[in-house]
Amino acid sequence: MVYYVKQGNLPRYRHTYDDRKNLLREELFGEESFDGLYSLLYHRNEPTRVLDIKEEKKEFDPSGEKKMIHRHLKTSKLAREGDPVSGRRYLFYNDRIRIGLVKPSVKMKRYFRHALSEQLFFLHRGKATFSSVFGTMQLETGDYLYIPKGTTWSMNGTEDLVLLFMESRDRIDLPVRYRNGYGQLREGTPYYTRDIRHPVLDAKPFLPDKLEVMVDYNDSYLIESRDREIYDLEGWDGYLFPYTINISDMAPIVGKLHQPPPVHETFSGKSFMIGTFLPRLFDFHPRSIPISYYHNNIDTDEFLFYSSGSFMSRKGIEEGSITLHVRGIIHGPQPGAIEAAIGAKSTDEVAVMIEAYDPLFLTRTAIGIEDKTYMKSWIG
Repeated sequence: MVYYVKQGNLPRYRHTYDDRKNLLREELFGEESFDGLYSLLYHRNEPTRVLDIKEEKKEFDPSGEKKMIHRHLKTSKLAREGDPVSGRRYLFYNDRIRIGLVKPSVKMKRYFRHALSEQLFFLHRGKATFSSVFGTMQLETGDYLYIPKGTTWSMNGTEDLVLLFMESRDRIDLPVRYRNGYGQLREGTPYYTRDIRHPVLDAKPFLPDKLEVMVDYNDSYLIESRDREIYDLEGWDGYLFPYTINISDMAPIVGKLHQPPPVHETFSGKSFMIGTFLPRLFDFHPRSIPISYYHNNIDTDEFLFYSSGSFMSRKGIEEGSITLHVRGIIHGPQPGAIEAAIGAKSTDEVAVMIEAYDPLFLTRTAIGIEDKTYMKSWIG
């Protein structure tokens, strides 16, 4: 649960009308059949007006590589391609989540809807306008953008736009431990309710032009052809909608001794945890070692996207680098990193971590930008 939002014009009661001559078409937009989070959407037109459906092939390129070793990818090698949807470059995947990068080169010309997966974007570079049936939000560098599955949306951004993305078959939620028994965010969490931004409903005119919506079913697209503008809401209210949080509004948790990764948690799900490493003061014990200890990911594969700043525990890392540290093989600071860290007072790093509870596998795209020497980087 995020919080309750009410936008635009609504009937006084659910499942009723105010003006019989101008009936609104009520849609229940909800998860878990009728038992999960939901919002009520009030359309001017029937949302079911689909003239035709055709199928398109979706590009997905699993490599077949099964070797479980630590990996380093340099996403600077990826060229700009496609729009914010067609330009998605998948890098890692399992049965529950897919992770990748988008460097769009053109604007979207079709609406998009993911039928099966929640979506989370992180704006590594640039600015964008996100438009959906719920309304519009302006996005900037450092924004997380959450989009519930089933949402119809489009996005266009600046020429330098770069987005990290994750698609999840499981719900992407705020961590349960951050919420009290009423669903409200507790004091002491890294962000607060007022840091969360929701769409503002736009007054859009009726557009009779033929429209297309690309519906993603993971392995293929279905293309809906429509004859009415689908951003046609007079109003909506509820608890399920896209939202954004910017990392500049977050308050990292610090302590006297090294804090383990869960204190940096930002989102969670049944099959993953997402954390954000942000600029922060280091541990204040007089003999503290302020960087990560050695650890064996016994139950998780650890994905890290290095967005900006200095990454003290890693050599050869650049902005846009991605590392994958797999379960079963110990990892931690590289030679000399502990000695160099002693006495440091703060860090300016920005990095996104995804801990996947099921093993992650590489696509061919990922293999093509891999630093093959990374496993030897702990030797010295």
